[in-house]
Amino acid sequence: MKTRSNSRHFILLSSMLIGVIDVHAQAVDKPCVELNSEAKVEQPYTNAQGKKATRLVAPDKVIPGSQVIYIITAKNVCDKPASNVVVNNPVPEHMSYVANSASGTGTDITYSLDNKTFARLDALTVKNADGSNRVPHAEEIMGIRWVFTTPINAGQTGAVRFRATVK
Repeated sequence: MKTRSNSRHFILLSSMLIGVIDVHAQAVDKPCVELNSEAKVEQPYTNAQGKKATRLVAPDKVIPGSQVIYIITAKNVCDKPASNVVVNNPVPEHMSYVANSASGTGTDITYSLDNKTFARLDALTVKNADGSNRVPHAEEIMGIRWVFTTPINAGQTGAVRFRATVK
């Protein structure tokens, strides 16, 4: 049985929102991971109990200052577990990453200042004008990587997400 590394690129277009997602998965004979990517915004509403709540909806229009929630799901469509699943997502152009908003159950999350090199946020450094180093500000994050720490079982789905603000 031959194992190969598959790479699939997906483009998300929603209004003026563009994001590229790259997934790497070890697969047998065919790509085993299918991705679905959505851009959502929070919409306030009054629930059936008369209480104020929010729900996620597809954006009709976004303006500077709007927050967008990107949700990427990875579904294993094979009959065996998919291991080594990695999702890379650049922060879309004209957007700024929202601090501490990247999440994904069962994933290790790393960040990039150039979409080439990824590390934990506290391991990234930016050089100040005076030559000293500091941890980058959220708006300096250019990409996010999620590495699933366990295989995604056959027929199962893993999800990751992050928020970004329209510049």
